[in-house]
Amino acid sequence: MKGILPKTRMISFGVFFLMISISSAASAAIDCQSCHRDEPFGKAFAQSIHGVNGCTSCHQGITSLERHMGGDEKPRLLACASCHGEVAARYDKSYHHVYQNIACQDCHRPIHGLRKVEGDKRVLAVKTCTGCHAVRQYADLGHTGKLLKGSRDAASCIDCHGVHDMPAYDTASLKDRAAQRIEATEKCQACHNDPALAKRNNLSPTVVKHYGETYHGKVYQVGYPDLVAGCADCHTGHNILPPNDTRSALFPDQLDERCARCHQGFHPRFTRYVAHPDYTDAGRYPLLFGVNVFMIGLLVGTFLFFWTHSILWWRKVYSLKCRKRQGYLETRGIIPECDAGRQVQRFTVAERLMHVALILSFFTLVLTGFPLKYPQTAWAKILMDLFGGAAMAGIFHRVAATVLIGLFLYIAWLSVKFLFPGWKASGWLGRLFGPDSLCPNLKDLRDIKGMFLWFFNRGEMPQFDRWTYWEKFDFFAVFWGMTVIGGSGLSLWFPELFSYIFPGWVLNVAALVHSEEAFLAAIFIFTVHFFNNHLVPNKFPLEDNIFTGRYTVDALQEERPLEYERLVREGRLEAMKKPAPGMIMMFLSSAFGLLSLLLGLFLTALIFWAVLFS
Repeated sequence: MKGILPKTRMISFGVFFLMISISSAASAAIDCQSCHRDEPFGKAFAQSIHGVNGCTSCHQGITSLERHMGGDEKPRLLACASCHGEVAARYDKSYHHVYQNIACQDCHRPIHGLRKVEGDKRVLAVKTCTGCHAVRQYADLGHTGKLLKGSRDAASCIDCHGVHDMPAYDTASLKDRAAQRIEATEKCQACHNDPALAKRNNLSPTVVKHYGETYHGKVYQVGYPDLVAGCADCHTGHNILPPNDTRSALFPDQLDERCARCHQGFHPRFTRYVAHPDYTDAGRYPLLFGVNVFMIGLLVGTFLFFWTHSILWWRKVYSLKCRKRQGYLETRGIIPECDAGRQVQRFTVAERLMHVALILSFFTLVLTGFPLKYPQTAWAKILMDLFGGAAMAGIFHRVAATVLIGLFLYIAWLSVKFLFPGWKASGWLGRLFGPDSLCPNLKDLRDIKGMFLWFFNRGEMPQFDRWTYWEKFDFFAVFWGMTVIGGSGLSLWFPELFSYIFPGWVLNVAALVHSEEAFLAAIFIFTVHFFNNHLVPNKFPLEDNIFTGRYTVDALQEERPLEYERLVREGRLEAMKKPAPGMIMMFLSSAFGLLSLLLGLFLTALIFWAVLFS
């Protein structure tokens, strides 16, 4: 009991002093109201949320009632922060305070008759906000218009902007504009990514996902929102009327204006671009659906054939190599030994330099392009930052693309010269299907059949001439790939210019084929092409003749016996013999080749990781 009594006395004293304080405040209020009888200082204040505090809780500094009544002494108004410190600390950083100098009582009114909020706070917030902001512009056309009509899912002003913590963005600052776009986009996606909400309101549940699959969404996800449009840039946030409503921000006439904030000089058909394309919706987007199905079929068919081809080839050659080693020890170093014997020239200096330029430009395209294909991966932003950000990576990408297009055009020119030497048309058909041509012919079909028979021990390995069927496929794949990737890439590079040729939705097709064809090209090079030329067991880990330009007569006779016999028969073999490349050339060739090989395999691992786990 002794321990309890002191605590009881303390509580009693606390209650006593609280009652005295309330009594004093009430007395002060009564004293003030003896003069300030008019509303809202009378009954309205007594019934307000602050009524229990009394007048002197906000108005202080009166030392002489006589001087105050004579007008010589006016009360000092205490800041709301003296009681509402936490709220005031947040409000001090808000847009309304920093840029508009709006005081607490501008929103919380009437300040002397302020009551405890009753009813839906979100609806009351709209009514408060529209005291300054035009109802027609900020409420009737937007989410709040639906909220006032009874929709519980529609957003109120405070759902998007907050109450006392609306960020004070400096629109002249690039960093602040990016932060503002991030905040707005995240607020939009928080609701529109909710399947249940979308279903209740007959909205698309995948609109956020499909925005993320566009260029705007990909650059945004990879960490550079300052470069692309977010949700509010097109939809404004205060106008959600359907596109067929003339007042809508998405109505064609107004959409032109919105697109022109980022894009200049486009044809009106440019706005027919689909901002949220669903490539799986055959009903709404039949052409996009068809192109998507075609590209998937192309990917599956190509890889199914060539990966099967590579696996069977590896099994066959490795088994032969193992049998060969049963008789004697065979070793092969990573860096080829210098061969003092005579070798034959396979590739010219120009062809070797072209291949090096092709490798460098191709890797640059993959390193700068695939982060946008898989922007949600951890490595996407790392690669983007490695190139100095999305804008600088875009410059590298376009420079590399220009180099690749230049190489493609030069090869096309060489092909024309090969068919029509000296601009003579006679004999072009024989050259087209001749042994030095990269054009497929009937022998290639027989070689494919013979190769598969050899895989299963049903026959001998086919004998090849200058070019094998898989090398011819590589060559013509370049023509197909450059036409698809190059054409789509140019339209995406200059979308406004190309809008004078075709409508904006073609850009959606271009984006799809550019992305999928790039995947096909990269994975084919890094798996099939690498295997055929470097990873097949009898060449592992590297075939360097594309870099040195030469290989041994024995290799020519073993790998391309028909070419060897033809060169001997035509008396051309001796003229093709050259000294073996020096040690420095062989070392540089091997180092560059191995680094390229390892980089390609590393990028393959990153891409497959993104496909399987992102």
